[in-house]
Amino acid sequence: MVAHSNIRNAAAAFGVAAALLASLARAAAATDPCTLLSAGEAQTYVGALATPPFRADDNGAANTRGSSCVYRGSGGKQIALNWNASGAAEAGSITESLPNVFDNVGQPDLAANAHRVIAHGPTGPWDKANWIPGGTLFVTKGDQGVNVDMSGASGSEDEAVAIAKLAVPRFNHPLAYDGARAAMNAPKAKAHAGACAVVTQAAVEAAIGPLAGAATAGSDGTSCEYRVATPQGQRTYSVEYVWQGGLKNYNMLKNGPATMGSAMGGNIPMGGLNSVPQDAQTSALIGGLMKMVGGGDAGAAPGAATQIGFKTDSTLKGPWDNATLMHGTQLLAVKGDVMVGMDLKSADYEKSKALMAAICSTL
Repeated sequence: MVAHSNIRNAAAAFGVAAALLASLARAAAATDPCTLLSAGEAQTYVGALATPPFRADDNGAANTRGSSCVYRGSGGKQIALNWNASGAAEAGSITESLPNVFDNVGQPDLAANAHRVIAHGPTGPWDKANWIPGGTLFVTKGDQGVNVDMSGASGSEDEAVAIAKLAVPRFNHPLAYDGARAAMNAPKAKAHAGACAVVTQAAVEAAIGPLAGAATAGSDGTSCEYRVATPQGQRTYSVEYVWQGGLKNYNMLKNGPATMGSAMGGNIPMGGLNSVPQDAQTSALIGGLMKMVGGGDAGAAPGAATQIGFKTDSTLKGPWDNATLMHGTQLLAVKGDVMVGMDLKSADYEKSKALMAAICSTL
């Protein structure tokens, strides 16, 4: 219970700090953030660019007046820069006072976590720097500042610092580039008719077998559930989509355990789960454990974790930009700026990958 409380407090402190700083940056963003970092420089961190850097809104959608500049790689990574052209000093002061605010309203746990979350960053060609676990570096120089968001890529503080060292000297000497023009020519999100219309029933059944009834769509158009009857019980393939901003969401989930661990002042080790033996006895134990913690409904088939253990694998190959198996319980993939997530609690792993391939082939 203590660990869960710490996680909630760290997450809350992180969320408040990130939202506050982002809103302050938006309020003062009047200049082109794409003039702080060149396309060639960005490729070091995201690989070959899928499109020229473009101005965007908070969700990563192209916008000629957007406060962010998005550098989107072709391998499932992106970084974003926000240039705070005025008011950055005030924003920095508010940020540093946030832990005291929590203390003053009787929230000492949030205050303690805020101190860890809003860590003082390294020295550099700036006056102040703050690092927020999850991948965002905030630096100020005089009354200007830049936010370097690495959460859609490596989440690395060292890489964010390297980018900031390039960007800050350009506050008064920006590059010659037009991020607004690039936004007009940036790829637009593909239209979609709903989650259950992404792939045909024939393609779904080719991947996972004959459906036991019609697919069930979520009310908001972002999820679809496919059910298949098998001798082991009913298998349910629950698919969810993030239609816009999916690339950033994907990398945040992928880097999540390390992010939360650092926010709590330590690490959440997950690598050892990959070495769990894959024998019949272990498979049965995992199946029982999943049911005990609510990972399987009555009559449901055993899930992917009983086949592959609580394994994590980010080297999956297929018709996606990047894909990751998370602890044997989730399959995530990103294509363009669309993220697809699949719950594996009663799904067959190989058939889940086949379904994911069918989905990503259409995106």
